[in-house]
Amino acid sequence: MGTAIVKTPDELRRWRARLLERVHMNKETLYDLGRNFELRPDERNVYEMVRSIDYLLGDED
Repeated sequence: MGTAIVKTPDELRRWRARLLERVHMNKETLYDLGRNFELRPDERNVYEMVRSIDYLLGDED
């Protein structure tokens, strides 16, 4: 059986902010580079995680 991680919306937003700080980008830049497949593997992982967080928050672009 899988494990579920329970986070509040505020916790998700802080997590997203820390991820963006890790790659030194704002969300718009990360999304632009991600859509154009111009990210390094570590940045791509952050991109996928940020997209997942945005989906959970209902903030999809």
